[in-house]
Amino acid sequence: MNLALRLAVACLVIAAPTLLYLGLLRGLRWLRDDALLADLARSDDAPDDVSSAAASVLEKRPIRADGSGSTDDAERAFARPRRPPPPPAPRPESTACSNCGSSNMLGARYCGDCLSKLR
Repeated sequence: MNLALRLAVACLVIAAPTLLYLGLLRGLRWLRDDALLADLARSDDAPDDVSSAAASVLEKRPIRADGSGSTDDAERAFARPRRPPPPPAPRPESTACSNCGSSNMLGARYCGDCLSKLR
């Protein structure tokens, strides 16, 4: 009896995350509103990036868990270069780094961002 109980618990532990994941995917697919996306794609009030994103979602096939589907657009979405935020202005009780411009505490010998020596 003890072995049967352990096997049942092991099967439950292995199968439960998979079933929860599949339920999440089905729930997200159920929540997707294609009519709203189509309205956003046609809307003149929506910003260009929102309407183009809605149109692209409606045109491409969904990406599936097994890897089938349109992966080129997904890879391009993650490969977009982002500009780093500008360094904050130095506070009165701090000094600005001459190399990168970020603010550092008074008395610091090295910059906290670029590790260059402060003057």
